[in-house]
Amino acid sequence: MPSARTLSGIAILLAILAAVVIFGGMSSATPRADAWPPEILVNRIAVTTDDGRIITYRPDGSDERIVSPGDGEGFFVWPTWSPDARRIAYSAVQDNPDGETVVSLRLHDGPARASRVLHEGEPGFAGLLAEGVVHYPLWSPDGSRLAFVAVTREHGLTLFLDAPDDGLPPQFILDDGPLWTAWSFDSDRLLIHRGGDHFLLNPEDGPPPAKLDLESDAYRVPAWRPYSREFNVVREVGGSLYALHSVSDDQAGMTAERMARTQPNAAFLWSDDASHIAIADDARPVLFGGGVTLVYGSLRVLEAGSLDVAADVSGNIAAFFWSPDGSKIAYATLADARGGMRWHLLNMETGATAALADFTPSRDQFTVFQFFDQYAYSHRLWSPDSRYLVFAGRLNERAATASYGSQPAPSQIYIADTGPTRAVTSLTEGVLGIWSPN
Repeated sequence: MPSARTLSGIAILLAILAAVVIFGGMSSATPRADAWPPEILVNRIAVTTDDGRIITYRPDGSDERIVSPGDGEGFFVWPTWSPDARRIAYSAVQDNPDGETVVSLRLHDGPARASRVLHEGEPGFAGLLAEGVVHYPLWSPDGSRLAFVAVTREHGLTLFLDAPDDGLPPQFILDDGPLWTAWSFDSDRLLIHRGGDHFLLNPEDGPPPAKLDLESDAYRVPAWRPYSREFNVVREVGGSLYALHSVSDDQAGMTAERMARTQPNAAFLWSDDASHIAIADDARPVLFGGGVTLVYGSLRVLEAGSLDVAADVSGNIAAFFWSPDGSKIAYATLADARGGMRWHLLNMETGATAALADFTPSRDQFTVFQFFDQYAYSHRLWSPDSRYLVFAGRLNERAATASYGSQPAPSQIYIADTGPTRAVTSLTEGVLGIWSPN
């Protein structure tokens, strides 16, 4: 994550921390379950309100369930679903009896249990990974472990690993960030990119992680190919995206194969079925919304086997996200320098693109866009059935890219239907929406 900034005082944090909203899909076939969660399909939305509460809903806005502690007990943000949606990790900012601000990472196991603290920071010290971001949590695919980045007074950006069910405190893994992480599909390895260095951690063995003979600071987040012992990085030598194979603890037999020529700061994500890899390239900083952000001039999609180009789009691309079934990519572009953006949809079967909605993102939504290649692994914007997309901000009422009525001024949580209707509907007020994984 980006460089840490240190703040203290609950009043200051309340002014800068974002509220987060998570919610579930809208398919008419969605089961209406009474348990937490349904055994097969959860399809819920967790909402962080403007006053810092986290609530989950069914897709239609019914069945409100409170996740965070009650009113007046603190400020709670950035909920992160476990892979089976049976748990939610989230950040808390509270004052202790001495009036000192304390930040913690909490875990919610369901309505029958109170949230418990996984990690607590030093009283009076509140470090941020980015504006409004206290922790970055990343569940292992099997849900047994939670890797997370926090800021400590002594070590700055620090990576921890926790097994929530073992009753032990989180393990210290690495510090001296920025730190970018990716789990292998079978949860057996955690790949860590710190600066120019790369490390591989076997969770069963625990720290310290093994340092790989691989250096590159030409990109941010590595990518494991699903169902494979292959991971991808951008190497400075030759300016290309490489696939590294046969990774073992001692690096025996590790080979590198060039997949595609890229420029520095390229970002890349595999489809969940491993059939395609999408690469955002031609990165450059631009003025946007009163600050500077990174955009990409092109988005290429390569077929996994042949590496042929299956799709290619261009524009001021801020972020992209695969649908769970790999049939579509939603990507956001800058519409104007004042903060306007536009959602587009790329249909992988036809190669056609279509505009979905013009909007101004909330601050937390914009944070997801800025670091989308990391958040794509932890905070899903797509519904489990790959039809609906969630986003937060304010719609541009002058745009004609989606059907909607007049919207109120506060930031809203929207659901965009990417099916034949292509409609955008408002769920509730909020600054970020994250869909449950199933």
